[in-house]
Amino acid sequence: MSAETSIIDRLARLLRDEIAAIGAGRLETVRDLYAEKSALLAELEAASGGIEAGLAKKDEAADLLREQLAELQVLIRKDHALLERMAAATGSVARELARIRDRHGLGGLYESSGARRESDVSNGPQVDQSI
Repeated sequence: MSAETSIIDRLARLLRDEIAAIGAGRLETVRDLYAEKSALLAELEAASGGIEAGLAKKDEAADLLREQLAELQVLIRKDHALLERMAAATGSVARELARIRDRHGLGGLYESSGARRESDVSNGPQVDQSI
C-alpha cells in the first residue's frame, strides 16, 4: 500500500466515523474529529503529485487508486451535505431564538423611537362581565 492510498484510506475511515456520529447526534465527536480531518486533508493535498502520478499509470494499483478516490468523493459529498444541513438547522434555531427574545424583550414592545408598538402588543384578556 502506497502512502497516497494510506492517506485516502484514513480519510475515508474518518469521514465514515463523522457521518455515523452526525447520524447518531454525537456532535462532540464531530467537533473532536475536525482537527484530524484538517490534518488528513493537508496530507492529501501534499500527496496530490504522487496521486496524479499513480493515476497516470495503467496498472492494477492505478485502478485501485481510482476506486478509492471515487469512494472518497462519495463520502465527502455525503459528509458535506450533512454538515450543511446541520449548519442550516442551527441557523434556523438561532434565528428563532433571536425572534423570540426580541418579541418578549423590550425590543418587542417599543419602537426604536421609544413609542409603544401597538400592533405587536396584544390586548389584555377579555372577561365576559355580563353575568
